[in-house]
Amino acid sequence: MGFARCRQTNHQALLPTEDELTKTFEASRTTIRNAIGVLEKEGYVLRKQGKGTIVKDPKSAQNLNYLSSFTDSLLERGITVETGILSIRTIHPPQKIAQELSISDAEKVYWIQRTRIADNIPIAIVNNYLLARIVPGLEASSESLRYNGLYQVLETDYGLKLHNAVDTITVYLSGPLEEEMLQLSEPTPLFLNRRTTWLEDGTPFEHVISMIRGDMHQYKVYLENRKHT
Repeated sequence: MGFARCRQTNHQALLPTEDELTKTFEASRTTIRNAIGVLEKEGYVLRKQGKGTIVKDPKSAQNLNYLSSFTDSLLERGITVETGILSIRTIHPPQKIAQELSISDAEKVYWIQRTRIADNIPIAIVNNYLLARIVPGLEASSESLRYNGLYQVLETDYGLKLHNAVDTITVYLSGPLEEEMLQLSEPTPLFLNRRTTWLEDGTPFEHVISMIRGDMHQYKVYLENRKHT
């Protein structure tokens, strides 16, 4: 039995035509149609009139039951992660960031801005604000941050142990800036994830603001038992 290659068009993978699949697999047209129908029912493909059968992008899933970074969630699923735009600099934090980190606006933080690319598709814009006094010389880790998750760099290079975090997740439609940075052709639902992370000694160390494509990412939460009053 042969192998059917998908065609790529406008960042979307298309299945070969029914005729091509019939010849490749030496199967009847009815068998091919039934097989495509099963794939569509399971959510792997989408048939569109005039376009063909589109292979849906698999969503990355981030488990919210333990402390992991966005990059960790992609790597765990075997997704190739790269960095597009990368900027690391020290700044005086905006008032909201200073409040989240319980510091004055006179204390400096590292601001790391990155676009994350999953299997060649820009999927997220991530802004991390870290206490500069905890991670001196972070600029030297810029090359490592291109391919690894921030938490991995903090654990390996600084020996930090992140203890707990609070995520606040909302959804909104992308604007012109996000569409340019994520190479979107039209307004797209984005997850807006705001996280504050604490060290083991109770120090609020990081505040991160992530804008993530809602059509390519999902969150998974494990629930157990009901709360009894």
